[in-house]
Amino acid sequence: MVGTLVAVLLVVFTAGCVTNSPPEQEERERKAASVPAFKLHMTQDLWERTNTRNNVKRVPEPKKVTELPGGMVTVELTGPQMVDYLQGLDYNAHGGDQAKDESLAAAVYDTVAPVLDRIESPPPAGAPTPEITVHASVGPATSTAVPTPAGR
Repeated sequence: MVGTLVAVLLVVFTAGCVTNSPPEQEERERKAASVPAFKLHMTQDLWERTNTRNNVKRVPEPKKVTELPGGMVTVELTGPQMVDYLQGLDYNAHGGDQAKDESLAAAVYDTVAPVLDRIESPPPAGAPTPEITVHASVGPATSTAVPTPAGR
């Protein structure tokens, strides 16, 4: 009886952690781990909002972050850091139980994934650092409400 209860609780507990990851996820992680470094170009806000899983930073200390004009940054990650970031994107984009900013995570994931898919693993000696630009259009839209005069 206790064994059955434990099994049921385990299934219920782990079901909330499951994502609907694409079938290529494991191969993308393997390829990312084999690359020495990556450069991501995106807005600071988009980096901060997509670098989480369960409200915890996936990559607390990137290899390097360079601030650029207009709120943009270049984030340099090691291969293992890219794996951590990709796992967070996957969780948030593909149905994690505490997912945040799902549409943003999905847009970034959909930008990063094709680059990872094209990587030769292991990369040839002297291969250039993969650079991924996430266009600002996938970031959060902002607008200012314009008050409508009364009576219109």
